[in-house]
Amino acid sequence: MVGETVLGRFRLEARIGAGGFGTVYRGLDERLERPVAVKVIEARGRASRRVLREAQAAARLNHPGIVTLYELGEAGGRAYLVSELVEGGTLDELAADGALSDRDLAEIGAELSEALAHAHANGVVHRDIKPQNVIVRDLHRPAPTGAARAKLMDFGTASLVDGPGLTATGEVIGTIAYMAPEQAAGTPVGPPADVYALALTLYEGWSGENPLAGATPAATARAIGEPVPSLAEYRPDLPDAVCGLIDSCLAPDPERRPRLDQLTHTLEHAAPALSATEPVPAPRRRAGGGWRPDPRAAPVARVATLAVLTALVAWLGLVAGLPGTALVIAVLAVPAPLLLPAPSHWALPGAAPLLGAIGIAPAYPALASLAPTAGRRAALAVLGWAWLAAAEAITGSRLLFGTADAAPAGWSRSAGEAASGVLLPVISPESLLVAAVWACCAVVLGALIRGRMVALELLAVLVWAAGVVAVHGALATAGHEPAAGPVAVALVAVALAALWARWTRGSRPAPGVGGRSPLP
Repeated sequence: MVGETVLGRFRLEARIGAGGFGTVYRGLDERLERPVAVKVIEARGRASRRVLREAQAAARLNHPGIVTLYELGEAGGRAYLVSELVEGGTLDELAADGALSDRDLAEIGAELSEALAHAHANGVVHRDIKPQNVIVRDLHRPAPTGAARAKLMDFGTASLVDGPGLTATGEVIGTIAYMAPEQAAGTPVGPPADVYALALTLYEGWSGENPLAGATPAATARAIGEPVPSLAEYRPDLPDAVCGLIDSCLAPDPERRPRLDQLTHTLEHAAPALSATEPVPAPRRRAGGGWRPDPRAAPVARVATLAVLTALVAWLGLVAGLPGTALVIAVLAVPAPLLLPAPSHWALPGAAPLLGAIGIAPAYPALASLAPTAGRRAALAVLGWAWLAAAEAITGSRLLFGTADAAPAGWSRSAGEAASGVLLPVISPESLLVAAVWACCAVVLGALIRGRMVALELLAVLVWAAGVVAVHGALATAGHEPAAGPVAVALVAVALAALWARWTRGSRPAPGVGGRSPLP
């Protein structure tokens, strides 16, 4: 139909897509001289009713995050839906091209949440949220003032709360790989079904994997309603709040899913701290038999690591006759796999005594600051300090402060000697104060370095580094009992730095509220 003029004013210029319910063309409104998108559908039976339903749904909605419907008409046995033309690509196309970052996806998710909330408030349930039904403006062009970067489209399967039903009881409408369990069961669905599908779309964007998509439709159908692996198992570097909320939105019971305003708030709050440069994983498909990572790898690794540690501790204590060594390994090594989801982080605390051996132990908090969340940064810093303090007692060397005397020679063969000579110095008041400094330094440095204000952040790093060195120098000159005064000053300093970081983040408009900066 390229070259034809339909409904007396819309000239079709190029075919730009096709789906189960029609073909979409780029067109020109010759009367208003503006570009449009024209969906052409054979107006017979169910297809005709779908066109009317889409027009009725779209006509109720007026939101920047929803494609605007301009006109509906019928001629020559075909129905025509004329709508706003959005220059860009669908969410799955951009992810496959490596054009989306973690921050982009959070901002897009917040916009889509707001758009869906508007639809639900006007009695419209989309019922077919998926990456292919999200169009994203050209990321290289600034969005017009007040416009959203991402828009929902294709309301052909929408349900009108106060309208007559188009589906019989038990009939399933939508895309099976993104269906909520209640939708797949053919029961009437409400807004929670859209919450589920949106969360699954974001899950796939961040992980590169749709956990429900099987090699066949039957395999996909069997997976619906089964527990979905936590997003943190794919992406342990994402904030806990984001992973936890996405997991909650995928609850099989619709009553347990959070509201859209909770999703919007969490994504807007998390977006500034996410990477704006690293692309999200490219989508992986299960069909074809290719290798794909197992989302359960992290829990399996955790169980295997704990099993190995348990076996080692049991062997050292019961067979080798080294209960002191067994106790120290259990106390120092077991917390990491319990507290940290990423296997790559579990061995990092052991780097603290190694850095101490070459005289740069104060650099360890900088390593810990690379973890993605404040809780994990603090945990890594405290665990690293515990390893360092224990190593000082075991070796009798001054790796940083020399906070304890050397452990007695027979500590490895006595659990009591190990507890008093190796572990007690780790939890002494002086040691805990320094551990607090390390934790605060790791948390604050991780919050400051996010690639948003490069010059100021480099200056902040220099000030931070100088402050850490000064604090450690003051503590070292205090002898074997670090002075509480310098530690208190350090804690106040890092607290002020944290407040400064929070203030600088808050001084910029939140995603979806004010303007948006183009991608760097």
